[in-house]
Amino acid sequence: MKTVQLILFLFFGSVCIAQIQIEYLNDVPEEFKEKYYSQPRNYNPLQVGNMWQYYDGEFDNYYTTTVVKDSIINGQQYFKKIYYHNEPLNINYVSWERNDTTSGVSFLLDFEDVNENGDYLEELPLDSLENPWNSRYSTYKYSFESPNPFSFYPGKKTVLVDDSSWVRLAGDTLLSKRFQITELFWQETVIENFGIYDFMQESPVRYCTGAIINGRQYGIIVGVEEDNQELKNTFSLKNNYPNPFNPSTTINYSIPYDHLNGNQLHNVKIIVYNALGREVAVLINEQKSGGNYSIVFNAVGLSSGVYYYSLITDSKIITKPMILIK
Repeated sequence: MKTVQLILFLFFGSVCIAQIQIEYLNDVPEEFKEKYYSQPRNYNPLQVGNMWQYYDGEFDNYYTTTVVKDSIINGQQYFKKIYYHNEPLNINYVSWERNDTTSGVSFLLDFEDVNENGDYLEELPLDSLENPWNSRYSTYKYSFESPNPFSFYPGKKTVLVDDSSWVRLAGDTLLSKRFQITELFWQETVIENFGIYDFMQESPVRYCTGAIINGRQYGIIVGVEEDNQELKNTFSLKNNYPNPFNPSTTINYSIPYDHLNGNQLHNVKIIVYNALGREVAVLINEQKSGGNYSIVFNAVGLSSGVYYYSLITDSKIITKPMILIK
């Protein structure tokens, strides 16, 4: 059992779910607007330790986003975000994001090559919320691998900037913007200096019930414990963690358990290749029974760049990229 960090409250049984309350304002004084717009705005607060938690009443579950680390990549400071379901603990996807304070645009690192151009160190547009009402821009938001087929759309998408409002949140007067990702039928409300306040895909709306933003807490953070998940009857290879990495990273993989014929052994290899397809390491070459496994790849002695790791069995080959940055 593995406990998620930053647990502030742990609830048992039924709880009363309350979203973080905001007050919509009809307008604000012109002098306030002038001062507000003269300062840089941040719709995607990135600081290690930041956390957002959203309640899904339809499935009685939480979606949580955490900023877990930062790193200098391509000479820019990126922050690693993990998006996951709480119960059972299930990572939806991981992204490396940065904000350009000059343009107000947020970017993400294309470490899975979602635009399929072979460049794993390229950055792609995420949000551009300074755009005016009813304008459109392109995004690669929610493009990375996810077990949720409704939110996984690997290519470029179109964002419609739908509406904006002045709101009061925890005593602060802030600008709130609503936008739509048309290909996903997805809507989000983003509050400046806070981040995503709610989101929905057709219905229902998932509201933020707790957050920690730059050391300040809003609402309540609900802690959970990781449940033991039933083994899936398939081979699987997870994204390595961390990624990008230096000099070591962990690779998790699963071997199926045959519930009809017993826990049979499978021939399993995990091999690492460089960008030219040359083998640089054999991490596993043995028989494995059904179960969840992990192994650490240490890249000491290797140069920075894109590498590939493959899970090879008698019936399946799965390959994923990873990035070594020294």
